[in-house]
Amino acid sequence: MKTIRLFSALAIAMTVATGAATFGQVKIGSNPTTINPNNNLEVESTDPAKKISIHKTTGKLTIADGSQGDKKVLTSDANGVATWQSQSDLSIPVTAFSGAITGLATIPTFTTHDEPDQRLPLVPTLGAAGWNASTKRYTVPVDGTYSVQVGLSCISTTGAGVTLWTRIWVVSENGGPIFKGASPMGLTAGDWQSVVYTGKLTAGDGISLEGYTMQTDGNPPVNPIWTGTCGRAYMTVTKID
Repeated sequence: MKTIRLFSALAIAMTVATGAATFGQVKIGSNPTTINPNNNLEVESTDPAKKISIHKTTGKLTIADGSQGDKKVLTSDANGVATWQSQSDLSIPVTAFSGAITGLATIPTFTTHDEPDQRLPLVPTLGAAGWNASTKRYTVPVDGTYSVQVGLSCISTTGAGVTLWTRIWVVSENGGPIFKGASPMGLTAGDWQSVVYTGKLTAGDGISLEGYTMQTDGNPPVNPIWTGTCGRAYMTVTKID
């Protein structure tokens, strides 16, 4: 009997070892006989959709408990219980948009506010889905508090002694903060300006970087050809909460 039992135990051990070597998969859960063929390990709850798994090719870990989502952060509570939370819920600032011009851009003399040719033709490096190249505006995706930072560097196109004015235009406020040039621009000496806006915005609100030239006395240039040529321009939109 001892010999038979020893043989039986040995046969079972060899079977398990052979199976492990062949498949290399481990499944723990309410349905331990079924495992995704792409995974090496699965730990499953009573709900098959909620499990931890490791992909056999990439080795990447997936934690799915129903709270997961795009760009969420795994965070624990005081007891060490982890859940996925959005960065906004955790008050982590997230850059929603970043863009800059990729060549020279001309800004006009001032006539009226928020003219399309005052808006800089930015090329997005982040948040392209919210950028409209035709209107040269970024559309806010969700409600929240945002910080908008812009910068503009321009010279006088004709050499006229005009000043550079840089503005963040927020559609819902019919305007926004502005930086007024204090010294005249020339053909070789320009001006570098930056402006920051922080405030509550709603989904669908539009934001643009705008620039134009003015006379040193603050009046619109008497000659419409006294425009500006900008070599650098950027806008960054950050969602704070």
